[in-house]
Amino acid sequence: MTGDKKVALITGGSRGIGRKLAESFAFAGYSVIVNYISGKEQALETLSMIRKFNGDAMLLRGDVSDPRKAKVLISEIAEKKKRLDVVVNNAGITRDRTIMKMSYEEWDEVIKTNLYGTFNIIKESARVMAKNNGGAIINIGSISAFQGSFGAANYSSSKGGVVSLTKSAARELGRFNITVNAVLPGFHLTDLGQKAPDHIKERMRQENVLGSSADINELCEFMLLLSRMKTVSGQIFNWDARII
Repeated sequence: MTGDKKVALITGGSRGIGRKLAESFAFAGYSVIVNYISGKEQALETLSMIRKFNGDAMLLRGDVSDPRKAKVLISEIAEKKKRLDVVVNNAGITRDRTIMKMSYEEWDEVIKTNLYGTFNIIKESARVMAKNNGGAIINIGSISAFQGSFGAANYSSSKGGVVSLTKSAARELGRFNITVNAVLPGFHLTDLGQKAPDHIKERMRQENVLGSSADINELCEFMLLLSRMKTVSGQIFNWDARII
């Protein structure tokens, strides 16, 4: 492979969990690609924070739900960096509404971003990784894939698809030394989590067997460790202290 520094792509990396992951991978010595589609100001803040501590990062805007734009995104990384070692498929949205009130547009938008987007990035990044004889893909899932979620059938369905996609991709890409795993991150008090209504925060705390929210720093440490593992693939890791 060309270049000494490993390259990590974090989709949806401008805020929330994605932002913390981007910072963690950069501080661990990776050259980080922070992908975003909206919120350029937040993306620039993420970039500024990384560079403040001498981390290596760049921003790439792109809609992962669009297969053509996903292909351009990965092609640009391959052209500029000559390699791609880690991909974290974190980009995701919600459009909460009960099934009887949910519009087809609200269903489609969530499925396209959360599931199609993950598929598009796996498809294109695997080509680059295969040429370089290996890599790690980590998909962000959700416990709602297993439990369902009232008022979020679109989100739960998309994450259920991500779980199945993870297992299938692991079977197909193992021959290229590419690991594919999924992590269920749990509820975190990031900037987005802080904005959740108090009753949601309290319900999450009560359902957590430890009576607390998940620790974002522990999650990032685990994701870094998982990205370096060579013999673990096709696994779904529940980082949410709620029982499936």
